[in-house]
Amino acid sequence: MLSGFLFLCLCTAVGFVFLREMLPSLWDDGLNVHRLLRKCRENATGMEDRGAESGLSEDGGKAVRRWMVLLPASWISGTLCVTWFVYLAAYALRRTAAPLLWANVLAFLFFGIVLSVWLLRRRRLFSGAHGWSAGDILGVLSASKLEMSVLLVAALGMGYLDFRTCFESRGDLALGVSAFSDLVTHVSMIRSFSLGANFPTEYVYFADGTVRYHFLFQFFTGNLEYLGMPLALALNLTSILAFVAMIALLFSLTVALCGDRIAALLACVLAFFRSSWAFFTFAGEATSFSDLWHRILRVSEHIGKTPYEHWGLWNQNVFVNQRHFPFAVALLLLVLLCMLPTFAAMMDRLRRGRFSERVGELLLARDAWIPGDLRRGCALGVLLGMSAFWNGAVFIAALLVLFVFALFSKHRLEYLLLAALALALAKLQGAFFLGDVPAVAPKFFLGFVAPVKTNYGVFRYYLELFGVLPFAVLASLALPLSGGAVFLAAAGAPFLFANFVQLTPDIVVNHKYIQIAVFLANIPVAFLLATLFRERATRLLGVLLLAVLTVTGVVDLRAVHNINDPARAVRIREQDPVKLWALEHIGSDELVLTKNYYMHPLLAAGRKLYNGWQYYAWSAGYPTAARDRIVKKIFEGTDPEAVKALLAENRIGYVLVDGETRREFKVNEVLLNRVLERVFSHPPSGTAIYRVPKNEDCDALQEKESAE
Repeated sequence: MLSGFLFLCLCTAVGFVFLREMLPSLWDDGLNVHRLLRKCRENATGMEDRGAESGLSEDGGKAVRRWMVLLPASWISGTLCVTWFVYLAAYALRRTAAPLLWANVLAFLFFGIVLSVWLLRRRRLFSGAHGWSAGDILGVLSASKLEMSVLLVAALGMGYLDFRTCFESRGDLALGVSAFSDLVTHVSMIRSFSLGANFPTEYVYFADGTVRYHFLFQFFTGNLEYLGMPLALALNLTSILAFVAMIALLFSLTVALCGDRIAALLACVLAFFRSSWAFFTFAGEATSFSDLWHRILRVSEHIGKTPYEHWGLWNQNVFVNQRHFPFAVALLLLVLLCMLPTFAAMMDRLRRGRFSERVGELLLARDAWIPGDLRRGCALGVLLGMSAFWNGAVFIAALLVLFVFALFSKHRLEYLLLAALALALAKLQGAFFLGDVPAVAPKFFLGFVAPVKTNYGVFRYYLELFGVLPFAVLASLALPLSGGAVFLAAAGAPFLFANFVQLTPDIVVNHKYIQIAVFLANIPVAFLLATLFRERATRLLGVLLLAVLTVTGVVDLRAVHNINDPARAVRIREQDPVKLWALEHIGSDELVLTKNYYMHPLLAAGRKLYNGWQYYAWSAGYPTAARDRIVKKIFEGTDPEAVKALLAENRIGYVLVDGETRREFKVNEVLLNRVLERVFSHPPSGTAIYRVPKNEDCDALQEKESAE
């Protein structure tokens, strides 16, 4: 377990060095960009545009706390760098007996040397007049009580939900009812690395030589389990760290934009407690206030009447079942925070002079185009590109938001450099993991999951889904914040994309784009609420608006708590005989033919299925229908030669038959016993495993078949 914690520390240290060398503006004592964006700013300060681009300052009650950016940014950037190093090293060493062992040894040695050399070169940062004393650290922490409280509450709240939905119980892994459908896919892929050697990497539910999305999070967590950290702890700890990083950077981005720490606090609250009419629909079914209270306490399903709300698609459940999501959102927020000074500088310039001068400033000025900091563009492009296989949806959303930002920012060619590097790295990864198979298949699709695909139908859908949030967003345009409309347009880019473009067969996956848009749109709404709170005449209105915006989210949280009663958790038996046998006898690169399981001891062992649960593979774009037909032909086949040919053509190494398989198929076990070798039997569960003979075994089996 200690090795796993040391690995996390190594990631953070490497990230710190990366940021120090590639993004030094995060250390500069420059101006916060809100001083250029707030229309009511003091003009007597003698500010210059270059100050907005020099980074984030530490001074003043309205300033971004530097540590709130550096700590999460260090962990995020370092995790990406070190995890890719370990993966590529393990891939290169895949033919050794323990590729992950040697890859981790190399990582600790290589990055240990890099950190040592860097510390020797930069020792002045930690000593003398340039150093950080205990008094300095205590002073910063004392001035950051609100920030520390926010992060502590975020860690405790997310930790409670994570450990309620993923925990160890009597030696088994237990998964919460509302989260197991996604968590089982994570667990299966994680185990393909921690208990196997998934190199070249394949999707365990549809092993075809490719992996299509967010496997890097699963590799990272699998590596932690390999290093001795229990799976539940590894999965939960990485999830908590990612969520806290997301909250820290959302808080910091809000302060940078608005110069208001109360608004930053409210932006974090709005990100966790969604706005929707769902509560009011739910409350309308109650017969009295007392009945409503009891309904809230006993709520045992996700509330809301719009399509897929029963999945918990929009509430806190997203954070506990899509554990890869907060990390990627945190990276998006970091990129925006770093590029925000270029946006603020342009917004400040566009407030001056005549219309023709503003147009010239926007289109013709030299600094509107030339890169301001090549290191910044390169560093952010590399980080964003490395995240493409951590969460592809957030990668695309980040490019969409940055595109709108670039239109109204200085140094547009720096944005172009950033995007080009990110896309090049994503393309390189796609070629490596997919070959000639396209990762996505874009097509026009109107209205997301709105039941009625008309303008009015889509409007009605989002009005029910979001409640008063759209009206609060519109009201926020009246705030004294330059560029507020442009920021909201950038936030809206992923929302529009989700409603007009379909990339995979399952349109529901577009919900991530909409949630990212909401996270960003919540920032000006939070500023609106903070502004209302500060005036006695509008304070009550602000309290009422906050209550209406968050009440659905509060009931959502109660529902997530109740649904995930530990007594109802889905348990994965770690000592299951099938799992233990598979670990010993089935190789990491061999495929097992089964019925379409979503969870099975084979998956808990990290072994690969020929055709697992169809929804998981189908929604990612895998052609499951063809394999469904092949599975039926093998299980129900009557021609031995045809069955053997199908097994060989599809590189299937083992065939598993159990009670559920017999109920779904008319399994021809007589034929299977003739052409295959039964290597495992478990009478209590009715499980039998057959090994598909290799070429050298064919003669022996043919003799057996002839004798029979």
